[in-house]
Amino acid sequence: MRKYLTVITGLAVLGGATAAFAAGNTASTTADESTTIVRPISSVKNTDLSFGTVVLPSSGSGTVTLSTAGARSLTGTNAFWLASPTSTAANFTISGEGGSAFTLAIDATDTLTNAGAGGGALLVTTSNDAGCTSACALSGASGDVTSGTLTFNVGGAFPITSSTATGVYTGTLNVTATYN
Repeated sequence: MRKYLTVITGLAVLGGATAAFAAGNTASTTADESTTIVRPISSVKNTDLSFGTVVLPSSGSGTVTLSTAGARSLTGTNAFWLASPTSTAANFTISGEGGSAFTLAIDATDTLTNAGAGGGALLVTTSNDAGCTSACALSGASGDVTSGTLTFNVGGAFPITSSTATGVYTGTLNVTATYN
């Protein structure tokens, strides 16, 4: 009987020790939390790209060019610009959180289409003075009271010939800004 009592006492002590070790077996730690909230990025067209009115060359071919600064040049025999309407380079402003990096995509080419009876299309090759495409940054610093901006112009050029269909040509120039 003494043997059984010793075994039972030993088991009770062991059981109590296991419970004591289990109850004290805890660990804890913490993690810091953070986030940064920024203004949304936006793009605004300030001015459309307008080549104005061009008189075709009397023979052969030429090129209509409008720089990002709005300077016009035209090649082709007897080709010239009419005074009205005036020509303007497109102007855009990208806004968002100051100092933020973003990617800028501007159509390298676009098409002007003549919806008139003569039909036709002109392939415009664009140029811009944004100074960046994949590694752009908005002015200012994060958290400034006012948002950061980048303003730039887009010009372009297209070929014409003496047989280019006359009429009004229209198209769309796409500009996309995306935070990195």
